[in-house]
Amino acid sequence: MGARFVYRPLSSEQMATIGNLVIADIQARIRKGQNVADAQAKPLKPGRNGKRGYPDYKVARGLQGVRDLVWRGLTMRSIRVISSKPNEVRIGFDNPQAARIAAMNQNREAMFWFSPNNKKTNSGAGIYGDSRGGSGAHGKGGVSGQ
Repeated sequence: MGARFVYRPLSSEQMATIGNLVIADIQARIRKGQNVADAQAKPLKPGRNGKRGYPDYKVARGLQGVRDLVWRGLTMRSIRVISSKPNEVRIGFDNPQAARIAAMNQNREAMFWFSPNNKKTNSGAGIYGDSRGGSGAHGKGGVSGQ
């Protein structure tokens, strides 16, 4: 008798767990100031005419002076598993203001998606980014409030 393969879809609970793992991985990369290509994110705009700029204000508050989407912490705190079904999980923002901030920053530089290192980290769980319905690694969209 030969071996046979039986496919069983992942439950919604399993998909929610996978979604939370993906969120943690993406948040860790963004907090390092890296984009979806695992490269250093674009620098923040410096001050002009002898005035301090956004990176200077961040450093004065004890934060990193890099594009890491952390000022108050609202954006990074608001990333959640919005819904999960068997074999499907949706990740988004539970706060409309955070969703707007994320969308504006995503238009500046793609940060909310799988990077090559995120794919390596999560490949054991069978997680791969798919650009259907989202931005993909090179797009501008894919960030929603619900």
